[in-house]
Amino acid sequence: MIDYDPCNKRFKSIVGGVEENKELTISIVCDAQSASLVLQKEGEGHMPVYYPMTRTEKGFSVTLKITTCGLYFYWFCIDGVRFASDDMQSPIQGGHDYLQLVYRDDFRPLKGGVIYQIMPDRFCIGERAHIKEGKHFQSDWYAVPEYRPDENGEYNTEFFGGNLKGVIGKLDYLKELGVTYIYLNPIFQSPSSHRYDTSDYEKIDEALGSEKDFENLVSEARKRDMGIILDGVFSHTGADSKYFNRYGNYDSVGAYQSKESPYFSWYTFMHFPDLYKSWWGFETLPEVNETSPSYLEYMLGEGGIISKWEQKGIAGWRLDVADELPDEFLYELKKRSDCTVIGEVWENAARKYAYGARRRYFLGGQLDGVTNYPIRNAIIDFLRSGNNLSLRRTLRELINDYPQKAFLSMMNILGTHDTERILTALSCDEKPHDKAQKATYIQSDLSQATEKLKIASLIQFMLPGVPCIYYGDEAGLFGHEDPFCRKCYPWGRENKELIEHYKMLGRWRREYASALCGEFEDVSPNENVFAFRRKDEKSELTLLVNRSAKDIELVGKKLIYGEKILRSGRAAVFLRELQP
Repeated sequence: MIDYDPCNKRFKSIVGGVEENKELTISIVCDAQSASLVLQKEGEGHMPVYYPMTRTEKGFSVTLKITTCGLYFYWFCIDGVRFASDDMQSPIQGGHDYLQLVYRDDFRPLKGGVIYQIMPDRFCIGERAHIKEGKHFQSDWYAVPEYRPDENGEYNTEFFGGNLKGVIGKLDYLKELGVTYIYLNPIFQSPSSHRYDTSDYEKIDEALGSEKDFENLVSEARKRDMGIILDGVFSHTGADSKYFNRYGNYDSVGAYQSKESPYFSWYTFMHFPDLYKSWWGFETLPEVNETSPSYLEYMLGEGGIISKWEQKGIAGWRLDVADELPDEFLYELKKRSDCTVIGEVWENAARKYAYGARRRYFLGGQLDGVTNYPIRNAIIDFLRSGNNLSLRRTLRELINDYPQKAFLSMMNILGTHDTERILTALSCDEKPHDKAQKATYIQSDLSQATEKLKIASLIQFMLPGVPCIYYGDEAGLFGHEDPFCRKCYPWGRENKELIEHYKMLGRWRREYASALCGEFEDVSPNENVFAFRRKDEKSELTLLVNRSAKDIELVGKKLIYGEKILRSGRAAVFLRELQP
């Protein structure tokens, strides 16, 4: 019998990523004559290094320092036989290698709390701002966003009129939810309502308000102990922009118009001017060469775009499609920025392999955290299937792979502008296939899905990382993927019971902030009951979620749960005060 659990400090003194030059002790339990730890850095030319392990009372142990940042893999050689496993289960079996990330600690993590994501056009109307010429403003706030192209074949040209003054007017509501960070989808000048096709990084879109409005938002948010996180769309611009200027709508000489344009080096033309690299083949989104010296200087230089908006007092950046931003750009951005930098990454960011290379997000000098899509998907799978194995395995993998500061700075999501609404994701309804059906979709099992959402949000708020509420999820919005997940916030038609649930979660998260930044331990008794603990020196919180048909009998269990302080359906949280 060989026993090793990399997510347990009894076996590994530092769980997760390890800082360079830090002592790390790894122990195994086994009955053998000899044992060695074998460590190999990823990449050509790196040979395995053998570390003989010292015999202990129950097995073997070794203490080492890894001096160079990188991604490493390790296994054990026990009596000459190789033992490893890649499924994060214990006891280990013969298999693939364990992963060990070694990093330089320059992380600027989020400081706990709650994030609230807002698409400004769809959240709240303050005073009507500038109406874009030739664009359609939807007069019915509660209408389903249009999924068909307009008469010019363009999408996302429908505006509902939400703006920055509208966000300011709802700051007290967000405060009641326990929000500490407001993440805004793009707010820079753009021809579309989603604004991921930037026209001018230097200006707030006039449909949202003015630069003064933005400064007021930052100031008023700060008075309520909230920070503003901006969406940085740096892998591409809009074709209708002062930089590319395909349609001649700007006074500038754009790259599309002349090879002598100051922006020409930003783009890659296969045949000038009509054939150029674009994001996922969309001609309206020409790709940027982020390593162009001119582009780097414009974005990251003294007085550049990053500096301009950080001087306004923002708290962070969320980087759109971080996978498509090269290492050089990420390193330079992190070096020039004084804010927390969160990357949009849909997979495990430590293992991420994209565009022919392993990404280096968490080795130091790039990202402070990422969007936690793996956890979103695993929570939904658990609540739909009733089986917790995928959720537990996903958690163990991330705990093992990520530096702790990065793990605590995850943007833990249940829904975003790119996914179906969480109520719809948790639904048992048969999903329609075409967009016409999705546009008229009315969810029939709202009551059941709402109960699942209460449990999902409870898990979300207790897990390591920072929970992120997608605007309107707390009010009962439902709908399929873009554009149906981008309906306006239903002011006056909210699910009041669900809002009270989220307010309770916000108060509860503030009250137990210390424990929720503390240790994590999975104590699930079986595959149908998901249970874990969070604790610090003073208190211990245990969450149990029962997805089986049977009730849980707590009496006589080895686990001490403490006093029940919260219940939602077949989920409950228990508090146990610890003796000093």
